Amino acid sequence: MSRGPFAVDDARTVAQLRQALAAAGYTPEGVRAALDVEGEGSPGLADVAAHLRQLADGEALSTLIKLFLLGASVPAAEAEQALAPAPLRRLERLGLVRSNAAGVEPLVRLVPFGDLVLACDRGDDQTPAEQGRDHVAGVHAPSITLAKLAVRRPIESMLDLGTGLGIQALLGARHAAQVTATDVNPRALAFARFNARLNGVTNVEFREGSYFEPVAGLEFDLVLANPPYVISPDSQYAYRDGGLPGDAVSRGVVGAAPACLREGGFAELLVSWVVRRDEEWSAPLERWVDGSGCDAWLLHYKTEDPLAHSAGWLRPLQGDPAAHAQALDRWLDYLRGLGIEAIAYGAVILRRRSGARNWVRTAELPAGRLQQAGSHVERVFAGVDYLDGLADRRDLLAAKPIVAERLRLEQTLVRDGRSWKVQAAVLSLEEGLGFRGEVDPLTAELLAQLDGEQPLREAIAAAGRALGWDDAGDEFVSGGLAVIERLLGLGLLELREPG
Repeated sequence: MSRGPFAVDDARTVAQLRQALAAAGYTPEGVRAALDVEGEGSPGLADVAAHLRQLADGEALSTLIKLFLLGASVPAAEAEQALAPAPLRRLERLGLVRSNAAGVEPLVRLVPFGDLVLACDRGDDQTPAEQGRDHVAGVHAPSITLAKLAVRRPIESMLDLGTGLGIQALLGARHAAQVTATDVNPRALAFARFNARLNGVTNVEFREGSYFEPVAGLEFDLVLANPPYVISPDSQYAYRDGGLPGDAVSRGVVGAAPACLREGGFAELLVSWVVRRDEEWSAPLERWVDGSGCDAWLLHYKTEDPLAHSAGWLRPLQGDPAAHAQALDRWLDYLRGLGIEAIAYGAVILRRRSGARNWVRTAELPAGRLQQAGSHVERVFAGVDYLDGLADRRDLLAAKPIVAERLRLEQTLVRDGRSWKVQAAVLSLEEGLGFRGEVDPLTAELLAQLDGEQPLREAIAAAGRALGWDDAGDEFVSGGLAVIERLLGLGLLELREPG
């Protein structure tokens, strides 16, 4: 395979390709319907043979899926029809396809994601050795996680550190006036530039270089980073292996990010880190952000032992048992040599706030429940700011909280004689981090009273009356305050100031 796509700058052909993809309905919904599959992501190798037989011949969408998702060759006449008005010979010059004995074969993948189409290297049909260090990966789970966590308020400037195929930069270009995207891998920048053109994005500047070097001295309103954070003895992939010992890549990115932030700006960074058996998962991250001049929300996704960590990242080698076993031994020897007992994964969210006593909060990042979380992140920071600024916690009684728009309370009722009583109440957030947990009767009733109009002291009194507490004393009020403090810190409430 050619290692240098997009050597030709051909804006007209790229625009024609975009037209062909749109006309065929090459979208996530269109692909899922054609393949009769659900969920995010692309088909795996095990499904390719079945999907090829499932797709109809001669239909433009089927042809594009065969080429650019399943990696199959198609007859030249079929490719020409599906890709029209883009001339096949010009697509070959761009490095997207090439002719072979069967007709036309793809040289890249084109992955529909939301309303974007993103080009990346093929890889599912290649061994890791064939891919090369400058391999440009597709849309993987960490990319989606970071895209969902990102704060999406309108801003002047954004930095996408380690842009890869450019997904964060292209999404950020919708709410940032100017985006700067950096990568140490020239092939990644070539893909990202192509993807910007393919999707009609014009406000992204691409810079080559390592980590923050290409933007030294600049400040941004938002920094997003999915760096090569994998703790690994290898240097096989630029997108995965940072080449530094232990968790030095993650630690370095967290340490350097604050200098690139404007006052009030956010940095959202995916990281992995070493955890000792005798410490909380958050302890290393708390040390990293201490003295940063930023407030920090630390999110934990999972913690793995060295074997699970190594086996997970070496899964692509399972087709070659000998190579897989050898790589496992090498990784385990490396981790053992560094004294690593466990490795955690998650995200660090920083907000620049100079000249203040910065706060640090922690939370679990629930598996499988993460939705678009930008608004949720902002509510967490606003809620903790408010609590942190209270001179006396009872000042909160004058505030006028209201529940987040997509907060839901589900109750399970059981029969009790001739009536029903609540057996369990579960609070869930249907956006953001998707928090979910059981609540007690006080919390359930208090939530019903939070309308954003009455002060909290009145809401607590009303909740007390509903629960049969005609005189809500100090203990009841203190319990109500504790509930509201907890919910504000989790971003489940919004505040309206007194007045």
